[in-house]
Amino acid sequence: SLFDIDISARAQARASILISASREAVWARISDPETWPDWNRDVEWVGAVGCVTVGTRFEWRAGGMTIRSTVQALDAPSFIGWTGKTTVVSARHIWRLTAEGANTRVETAESFRGAYATLLTGHAKRTIQKALEQGLADLKSECEDAARVELRERCLGLSVPP
Repeated sequence: SLFDIDISARAQARASILISASREAVWARISDPETWPDWNRDVEWVGAVGCVTVGTRFEWRAGGMTIRSTVQALDAPSFIGWTGKTTVVSARHIWRLTAEGANTRVETAESFRGAYATLLTGHAKRTIQKALEQGLADLKSECEDAARVELRERCLGLSVPP
């Protein structure tokens, strides 16, 4: 079965969005952690990652926490999931991409276990929800801006409204 969030975790959240871009274009952003700081305002930095496969480990910083992650599942260009650890959180995060015509439905979910999720469950849930929604909004903006530029370039001199 596919990797999933920890549905028994006290702190978890889900969010989804429809993006006017191809699934491959959206996948290119999500599956390349080194680009995350370029489009996700919550991600401060990501260490060198290289080619992402199951078992790939990477370190990054978001929400004031340094996170050590390991890719646990990968089915390009439709699914990726990883675990992440900090001193106070053990997280599981998934992304599912579904083509809907020329658009892409992106569903994401995350769960937290650990001291933070146990002691401040409500705060942890709100933190995850806000991060997921903000990340999706940033991803949509990045992919749709790139799609507009690509269309403009393809049209070579034809007027394309911004």
